[in-house]
Amino acid sequence: MEFKNTKKYLLDIASIRLDCKVREINRERKEVSNREYYWEHGVNKKQKSKYRMLSNEEIYSSNAPLIGQIRSGKINKKNPHLFTNSAVKAIYNNCKLSPFETSFGLNEEEQINFRKRNMMFKSYDEFFFGSDSEQHILETFFPTALMLDILYEKYDENLWRIVLGYIPLNIVFEKIKLNVKDTKKVYSLLIKDNWELLMTGIFRASERFGVHGDSIKDVFTLDIEFFVDFYNSSFPIKQEGQNRLARIEKALSLFYEEVLKEKFEQFIHRKEGFEYHSIESMIAIQKEAQEEQKAIIELGTTKLLGISSSSWDDKFLDELEHLNKKKELTDESSELLHFTRIFKMIDNVFEEMTVLQSKREDSMHWDGNYLGYIKKYQKGNEILAYFSTGDSDVLKPLILESEKKGEDRCSSERLRINLYIKKHPNSDLAKKERENWERFRKRKDKILSCRACLGNNFGIQKILT
Repeated sequence: MEFKNTKKYLLDIASIRLDCKVREINRERKEVSNREYYWEHGVNKKQKSKYRMLSNEEIYSSNAPLIGQIRSGKINKKNPHLFTNSAVKAIYNNCKLSPFETSFGLNEEEQINFRKRNMMFKSYDEFFFGSDSEQHILETFFPTALMLDILYEKYDENLWRIVLGYIPLNIVFEKIKLNVKDTKKVYSLLIKDNWELLMTGIFRASERFGVHGDSIKDVFTLDIEFFVDFYNSSFPIKQEGQNRLARIEKALSLFYEEVLKEKFEQFIHRKEGFEYHSIESMIAIQKEAQEEQKAIIELGTTKLLGISSSSWDDKFLDELEHLNKKKELTDESSELLHFTRIFKMIDNVFEEMTVLQSKREDSMHWDGNYLGYIKKYQKGNEILAYFSTGDSDVLKPLILESEKKGEDRCSSERLRINLYIKKHPNSDLAKKERENWERFRKRKDKILSCRACLGNNFGIQKILT
């Protein structure tokens, strides 16, 4: 399998991730001068900050143009997998807040703190697959890409049954299948002509994966973290700076063969839930009823009966039922009544099935409205736009958002403050920190003293009683 959508998505966000990381570091470098002046003197100084921008040259001095290509998402013969191993190492080690600090000679814990306070990638996994914050913001992108590829490239029947568990999509699927016998072509038409409906089925499927038993081992979702864990265990890193995107197709194929196929089958065979049921015969009956209805109408029956409504109008059946009560229907017009009833009854069954499914689905999805839920809470509009157009610009604001909401931003700032105090013990910031600690110590001593007095008084009272 090629996994075209998934590969493109992972390459796109890796490129954008690096570009956004550089932008965020330069924003921080721009502010650092005034901030450190305040830390030193306790006074804000209005001036144009002088700072050294993080350039492509600083990141990778021996091949700065390659960094520019990576940041812009350009792939050629020299970097067919976006990165090269040497570029990975250079980016990992040089994409940092302070151009003067180095991790050379630091122990493991100090290196971790060094990376945190310098806004660098904490790990190679983050380098290739994003931080926890990014994965949370983009949580539905990866499973969507994965399912699209499997549906289109492999035609996995179990996955199609899961996706077709969304009843409105199932109805359209069966209607197309009546006229197009090649099932693969049916799938292509769904992707081509019923995009949003198909994506709703995919969104629903991605949300329906979860606990499949009583054991923690039975927990499974299509989240990217599961894939990364599998990738790392199946393809261990053999050298520092190894480009993990170079083997992504092989890793995804193995993930599908060894994990996903089994999980899809397990999901299909579980008893609970309201999933796919074949409605092929009902669709065929409805179509036949519609054709018979049309043939009778073309004979002029409705004109003879004085019916003014069109066959697709709800009033059409009402007029036939009224004539039937008055016993004004001939044998032929009676058949028209029955065919119309059949057509309408099947429509009502489909409607009731959809309503029932919505009521039985998780209430957090607004009574089964997965499309609305994904759009509002999981970047659904961006997902629809990206996978329909392939325009990576859709992803840039989301990656920037994840950079600004990073879970370690507060702790990183605290680490930088601590380092500054260590280097500048006579600064205003260091003095204030010592004053705060002194106030805290005095308050703590006072509380302990009060507790001791209360304890002694309680003891005396107990003796007296």
